Amino acid sequence: MSNNLEDFIKANRVQFDDQRPDRSIWLEIERNLDKETKSERIFKISFLKIAASVIFILSLGVLIGINMAPKNELNYAISPEMKQYKETENYYRTQVNLKLNELKDPLTKSNVEKDLKQLDEIYLQLKSEMMNSEYTNSEMMIDAMIKNHKTKVEILESILNKQNQIHNETEIISL
Repeated sequence: MSNNLEDFIKANRVQFDDQRPDRSIWLEIERNLDKETKSERIFKISFLKIAASVIFILSLGVLIGINMAPKNELNYAISPEMKQYKETENYYRTQVNLKLNELKDPLTKSNVEKDLKQLDEIYLQLKSEMMNSEYTNSEMMIDAMIKNHKTKVEILESILNKQNQIHNETEIISL
């Protein structure tokens, strides 16, 4: 059927060409075309603005997150001194934990933990200074941090010695 219609139009084309549609029809068609393209443009522009805004906000969030993230960890790989310090730090932490577990009196243990927290705050300040100075004074800072760890161990050893002394004295008295 569509072939018959096409053949008819091709055969009678001359008769159709002499007729022109009314000017108002063309104006209406143009006005409808403009509406469709404007709405499509508005949609495309709006979509692009929204997409660009989302990408911008996400990028900004990532950048702020990277810059605001706390940098609590030392970069132990930055130098051989830092690698050696990491081993030393692990040793002293182990010693502190072992000696802390040896304390028997809960009150004494609580007081010691408070003292150790003060030393931990000093350690965190030293660590922060080292990171902020970008490891320029690393030898001096490492020495100070090791002294901090040694102080913790010395405090615990002193208290454990006193604890053992008291324990020995009570054993002698009980005999």
